[in-house]
Amino acid sequence: MAAPEDLLTHQPLNGEKPAARRPVRRFSRALYLLLAAYIAISLGYYAAGAAAAVQKWFYPSDYARVPVDVNEEAGSVIDVVREEAAKAGIRAGDRLKSLNGVPFSGDYQLESYVRHSRPGDTLSATISQSNGIARTVSIRLAPGEPTAWNAATVGLMAAVLLLPLLSLGIGYWVVAARPHNLNAWLVLVVLSYSEVFFGNLDWKWWPGAPFVIFGFWLVTINTLAYPALLLLGVYFPERWRLDVRWSWLKWLILGPLLASFPMGVLYFYARSFGANWGPAIAYPDALFRALIAISIIFFWIAIFDKLRTASTADARRRLRVLLIGSAVSLGPMEVLFAILPFFGINPHFNIGYELVVPFFAIFPLTLAYVLVVQRAMDLRILLRMGTKYTLARGLVWLLRAALVAFLIYLFSVPTHHLVDTEARIAAIIALILMMRFRAFRHLSAWVDRQFFREAYNTELVLTELSDQVRLFTDRDALIETVTRRISDVLHVPEIAVWLRGSDTLHLLGTPAAMALSDGSATVQTVERTNHPITLYREDPDEWFLEAPIEERRALDRVNAEVLLGLPGRDRLLGIIALGPKKSEEPYASSDLRLLRTVATQTGLALEVSELAHSLAREAAQRERINREIEIAREVQERLFPQRIPQVKGLDLAGYCRPAQSVGGDYYDFIELENGRLGLAIGDISGKGISAALLMASLRASLRGMTLYGSDDLAALMQKVNRLVYEASANNRYATFFFAVYDGSLRELHYVNAGHNPPVLLRGEEVRRLETGGPVIGLLPRVHYVQGSLTLAPGDVLLAYTDGISEAMTIADEEWGEERMIAALEGAREKNAAGMVTEIFRAADAFTGAAPQHDDMTLLVMKVN
Repeated sequence: MAAPEDLLTHQPLNGEKPAARRPVRRFSRALYLLLAAYIAISLGYYAAGAAAAVQKWFYPSDYARVPVDVNEEAGSVIDVVREEAAKAGIRAGDRLKSLNGVPFSGDYQLESYVRHSRPGDTLSATISQSNGIARTVSIRLAPGEPTAWNAATVGLMAAVLLLPLLSLGIGYWVVAARPHNLNAWLVLVVLSYSEVFFGNLDWKWWPGAPFVIFGFWLVTINTLAYPALLLLGVYFPERWRLDVRWSWLKWLILGPLLASFPMGVLYFYARSFGANWGPAIAYPDALFRALIAISIIFFWIAIFDKLRTASTADARRRLRVLLIGSAVSLGPMEVLFAILPFFGINPHFNIGYELVVPFFAIFPLTLAYVLVVQRAMDLRILLRMGTKYTLARGLVWLLRAALVAFLIYLFSVPTHHLVDTEARIAAIIALILMMRFRAFRHLSAWVDRQFFREAYNTELVLTELSDQVRLFTDRDALIETVTRRISDVLHVPEIAVWLRGSDTLHLLGTPAAMALSDGSATVQTVERTNHPITLYREDPDEWFLEAPIEERRALDRVNAEVLLGLPGRDRLLGIIALGPKKSEEPYASSDLRLLRTVATQTGLALEVSELAHSLAREAAQRERINREIEIAREVQERLFPQRIPQVKGLDLAGYCRPAQSVGGDYYDFIELENGRLGLAIGDISGKGISAALLMASLRASLRGMTLYGSDDLAALMQKVNRLVYEASANNRYATFFFAVYDGSLRELHYVNAGHNPPVLLRGEEVRRLETGGPVIGLLPRVHYVQGSLTLAPGDVLLAYTDGISEAMTIADEEWGEERMIAALEGAREKNAAGMVTEIFRAADAFTGAAPQHDDMTLLVMKVN
């Protein structure tokens, strides 16, 4: 995984001295101490709240209930008045001033007085009415409300008591197994939210230090759970690609969420002990809920995007389960408490709680499934497979019971305006259909496949496989299909395959050190016995004991328990090594018999595959060469100018027509600084791919040199000559012409390196640009001379390669420079592109049906 997940990882280097590992050990000890403190506080919170909840559920008449609820933010205004307080004359909107003669200080004072009282005791309260008159009343405390025993209540009790304990237990286990892994701590914090969310765990019953500690714990988990969820979406099971690019993005949400922690602590203190502070410390509940909603959406976006780009199939499977489970569980909470309030609909908390609880319980179960069954963090599994199977099948029956309880729950709870009768009926019908159409049979079959019971006919599947392998002609698809089907049918998680190279069998996907030679004991034994070989580590066969240590280590690394030979007509083509079954059962004789049939058919299919590939290899190679030449042609076309520069006072055109798919001619327009223009044309010796490669080297050298902006073209040509010389063979060279036109002075500076002299047509005068030196790339050090001339309006510069001037008829008659210049003079009234077209037309008309024997390239510059 990417770096942030392993920020806490400290791996000692090989050969590190024990003293160097002491900081790591101290760090590990500190993490375990932190985990111990976490367990103590979270379990204390759970135990205290669970004990209080049980007392209230089963013995409500033994305890007095709180007669009023006070809103400290509004200045200790009473906003909920229960029957006993109403009888004493208290009304909603009154302000609570004192209790039993002591000035009111917060919830803790009210809870303490009530907790130490019995039903029937009196509580003296001084209130200030809305008209400003203060008076003292005596409240006769009433007992707690009796529990309404029904299926819904039982289900709620189970969720409140069992789900937090299950979530905490899994969180403890994950951190204990991977204490240095940041994701493990994020999982623990997220799972800890269960005991805070199910708020019937009434920690307020416990006075003194427990009240403060548990209240602080409530604020801490409430604040950190959603940042942890967001970070889990970013880093689990691998880092989100967008976070790698924009790591700051998550802090736009994390920052405000974490900043709310001190505000939450102050708010808790004000409500509990500092009622007078209440109006000054208004908790931004709407903002906090909006940040929670955004963090959940951010979590979904990260998981969904990683589902599309996950590096392995395992990661995609885990992310898919996590995404679906979180959407089903957190989605209703997102709608009720985030989306509906945005449209002005604020559901009462109790209504929302009844709707959300059944769905929210899915999220910790989903996360637990991803961690335990899907092995998302490679946790050490301590349970035997038989025990895991029993637990998994029990979970199916538990799910059945939960759905039945949920049906009863839908009928039993009072109807609210948000949950109408039609919605309940639709939900009930959907659940009945789910159970009716054998959904649980499929679920049971899936559990059988996951937890190693044979829910289908192994013999039938393996027999079908032995018939199917003969149809494969692709080796990789064949091996993948055979190993996957054997793994699915026999529940073998570890399968390794050695396949023949020349005289060595190579283990697929591993270093060469794991190869087996033809003379190895393993290969010799598999060839000799011609049937599956079982390796008994407790009582190994003689051949295994006599095998070299490297060979035994190779078999041990793949955890080989059964070796299957893949026979060909005259030699062994490969070996399949099967590891132990997940059920820890030994391979039965029927398993080995069927595996031998599959291995024989697989060997024949491998041989057929090799024959088919050898027959197709030559055709494929020819096709590949043709395709590569086509690609080279496309690449070379991209090397020619894709856009003619627009230079004031000039009309430019150029075209190259290679004799083969690729050629060695080159022309270019290079826009230089200060409005200058570079013109280049060249002809590489030879034809085809080699000439094209040298042409590409020449182009790269020239464009690289022109970046320096030197006005000394002779020196530039010397550098290009040196670079091309070093990049080409001894018998390779190029004729080349390069010029730079300065539009402000209408001056043309040029160097001709052995190229056909370009023609300057000025009126009736024909001038050839010959100044320069020898060809480039043939000698390491060459001297060049720069030529210069001033151009006038109407001048036409024609640069060409010898493929134009030496174009031949079938009778080997050359077209020649004179005919070429005549064609240019006849087209001088046209624009530059028209001149290029006319010259090519005249050359083709002369050669007729004769094939083009050389690359033909033209470059025309006309001065307006």
